Amino acid sequence: MTWPQASNAQTLGIPFPNYIPSPEPELIIGPPGEQFTFTRTGKNTDNRFTMAEALVPPGSGPLPHFHENYDEWFYFPKGGITLFLDPDHTYSDLSKIPNKTALGADIQLIETKPKSLYYVPRGHIHGFYNSSDNPVEMTFVWAPERISDYFRNTGETVKQFPSDFKVDATRMASFVNDAPLYGINQSQYFMQYIKSIKQATPQTIAADDHITELTDLLSTPLS
Repeated sequence: MTWPQASNAQTLGIPFPNYIPSPEPELIIGPPGEQFTFTRTGKNTDNRFTMAEALVPPGSGPLPHFHENYDEWFYFPKGGITLFLDPDHTYSDLSKIPNKTALGADIQLIETKPKSLYYVPRGHIHGFYNSSDNPVEMTFVWAPERISDYFRNTGETVKQFPSDFKVDATRMASFVNDAPLYGINQSQYFMQYIKSIKQATPQTIAADDHITELTDLLSTPLS
């Protein structure tokens, strides 16, 4: 598909907070093609959060979706990803399906910059895509823990990542259909939940990144 073009976000220059990774990370290939290294999961965070470092292949990224009862942080060490989100509408539970049982989302597009951090609270439509020709690094934090099994069960757990990057089309159906089991409404195509698309406003770009809360979560000892 042809992705919409985004406005430039300000360069925040925020270093990612220090944390102690698990000595036994989990390697999982997500159906949209991301190569996730889960460095902390609920198994060793007392279910406070899940964290993954990832490579996002060209042309890949999850379609618009929202989490019912957990929040998410995105960190972009080198930028290069188009992030989209609706900062104004909140969907309180999974019975709220945008453009069906609830209002459609008005998403805003942000072209991320190096060392930028973004926070997306629960109930807000969001997603991202790599419109470049190269894999791009990202870091994810979800809090509290609920999402690990979603990737384990709809993706592929591996001992090491293959050299090629590709979407596994055979897994996309379960990625969408099983999402509600993990507190997610996941769209099947880009515009399914979307009412409008525009460039990110200065208010959205400068929104609170909740780094104090993130730093507190990442200080959780290995359990």
